[in-house]
Amino acid sequence: MSPSPVVNNDNVEVLPVSLKAPRVIEGNIVISANENDENLADRNTFATRVAGKGVDPEKKALFADVTKRIDYTPKFGTELHGIKLSQLTEQQSEELAALIAERGAVFFRDQDDLDYKEHVKLGRRWGPLHVHPFVARNKENPEVIVLDSRLSPPSRFNTNDSWHSDVSFDPAPASFSILKFEEIPESGGDTIWSDSYQLYDDLSEPLKKFLEGLTATHSSDIFKVMVQSHGIKTIGKLNDSVHPVIRTNPVTGWKSVYINPVFTREINGVTPSESKWIIDYIDNLISKKLQYQIRFHWKKNSVAIWDNRSSFHTGVPDFRPHQRRGVRVTVSGEKPYYDPESSGTKAEVWATTAKTIIAKQEAAAKAKADAESVTSAKTA
Repeated sequence: MSPSPVVNNDNVEVLPVSLKAPRVIEGNIVISANENDENLADRNTFATRVAGKGVDPEKKALFADVTKRIDYTPKFGTELHGIKLSQLTEQQSEELAALIAERGAVFFRDQDDLDYKEHVKLGRRWGPLHVHPFVARNKENPEVIVLDSRLSPPSRFNTNDSWHSDVSFDPAPASFSILKFEEIPESGGDTIWSDSYQLYDDLSEPLKKFLEGLTATHSSDIFKVMVQSHGIKTIGKLNDSVHPVIRTNPVTGWKSVYINPVFTREINGVTPSESKWIIDYIDNLISKKLQYQIRFHWKKNSVAIWDNRSSFHTGVPDFRPHQRRGVRVTVSGEKPYYDPESSGTKAEVWATTAKTIIAKQEAAAKAKADAESVTSAKTA
């Protein structure tokens, strides 16, 4: 006799692993396709334009509404206060896309009015929205995937706690991901991002030149195992795709490393042992170089938006027995490419920015010293 489903207080049906995944859970969450969903796969197309490219570098329209800016590090990650994502103008959304491409990830609090409709609307401003082959999704808005810990019990198949870039196995992998948490655990459950721009910049010149000539195969193998284990029918095919190991971000022109330990199956054109060494080496840098990382602590209605072309991320699975529930919209990007003529790197730009900051600090210190000197002279 089949075991009975477990129903929690939120009326979300959680099935034992031994059961086939149901098509509908909680009435509006779908995790298995049927014949009516086949056309959804056709929505996974390349972006036809580059959101955020060529905007005002000072982003005056966006920052006009910002009441507080917190940079998590000088180079990576920013939190903005005073912004309501559901109320952005077209110009502000374009400038925000550019800021995300530059800073890697941008965070917002108190986005209670960003409902599913507005969530989808924001993502569509930047490109076509990705429909995941099988991850739980909202029935009325199939582009909205549901990340509910009750629907993904701890298992060796989870990708949420491993470093990755979203859907890099697709021909049109993610540019931006927009994640909002509706329910948060009492403690734990943070997300960490790692800066792929900085990772590239810190590589030795000989290793850069070697990697710039390589491609990698990104595979959905881990999802294929999950699908077979749970009897899930997917939307379209689970893809494998070949992308450059070093890619150019079309917004900034900066280079980054584009392989990750979850979806990168192999480095092409080298021996299997060399391929493994390269992937393991990059994984080691992603996970252990703390200077590349930022950590975001979720609160209810917080939103994180990140650029998958130049960052990696991982969830921290330390919140159980508490539960959490988030919803994500993923924007499909352009075909990844490497431009050997792209001269700019984040390091070069940051060197100029650092000089400007130092000059301002020195000018402020001099002004203070001059003022103190005048005061001393008057009291003498």
